[in-house]
Amino acid sequence: MVVTVEGLVANAVNCGESDKMLTLITRQYGKLSVYARGGRRINSKFMTGSLKFTYGDYVINKTDKLNILQEANAKMTFFSLRKDVCAAALADYIAEVLVDVAMPEEPDTETLDLALNCLYVLSEGKRAPGDVKTVFEWKLIERLGIYPDLSGCHKCGKADKDWYYLDIMNGELTCRDCGAASKPENADDGTARIIMLLSGAEIYAANRIMNSEKSKMFSLPSDNTVKKHLCEASEKYLLNHLERSYKTLEFYKEISTL
Repeated sequence: MVVTVEGLVANAVNCGESDKMLTLITRQYGKLSVYARGGRRINSKFMTGSLKFTYGDYVINKTDKLNILQEANAKMTFFSLRKDVCAAALADYIAEVLVDVAMPEEPDTETLDLALNCLYVLSEGKRAPGDVKTVFEWKLIERLGIYPDLSGCHKCGKADKDWYYLDIMNGELTCRDCGAASKPENADDGTARIIMLLSGAEIYAANRIMNSEKSKMFSLPSDNTVKKHLCEASEKYLLNHLERSYKTLEFYKEISTL
């Protein structure tokens, strides 16, 4: 069956003497592995369309055994990412996470659009990479339906405290008053918890990002301390719920501190 899809090249692996295996995140079919015959040749009609981070239209012969690329029409290449090593490293992380959470035959246009928006902002240098990372992670947490309950303390219900403990695994807040009485680092059964201390301003900012429209999701606080804690919390929360780590993230963090 020959199909036309719109999607992003989230990964491209060399195979054979001149071919590529692409991982496309598509609007119509979710995640697809696609074989681009001759995609590495300089004169290949797939040369641009098979580059990582390219977004475009693809004509694919879709079969039960192998999906073969027939045509590729690039719409966006995000070429400027290659001029900034820090932006490129973060883009690699975004793409790797996208491949992880995307499912075959299950289109998720909103998650794809989130990744595209973040790649565009990175490519154009419209926001600092750390800000893009924070927004991507919090919005993805919301998109995956694993977001924490940040409405207030889960014990006393109060939402006007200056500081809260965030239980990473259970997605619950405990205010410092309730937490002091119950030792928030341990559950009632004695098992260890992963706890982060967040201010009321940081809780408000996280809620705002997750609930924001696309045009306003990069409206981050100006306070650098708040932004740093937001970034740490989103990373720890997302990675714990995905139950994995990413070498691309570790590389980004290494070079971003140079």
